[in-house]
Amino acid sequence: MAKFKSRYAELGFYCCDEFRNFYNGEYSTEKECEIKALEKLADVVRVDKPKAEEAPKPKAPAKKASGK
Repeated sequence: MAKFKSRYAELGFYCCDEFRNFYNGEYSTEKECEIKALEKLADVVRVDKPKAEEAPKPKAPAKKASGK
């Protein structure tokens, strides 16, 4: 489930020709079309991250000292 927060308590948006509302600045959904629409809005931030994006990035290999 994707959770979003808005700067505004009652922000509204259209998705699939239907009007949707945030309540108390929060909105949760499992529908892909709503997630894509919400990620495009400037005043909305996703508060949960998909598990695929949470994977830690590999560290760069350590540099070797020159052997002079």
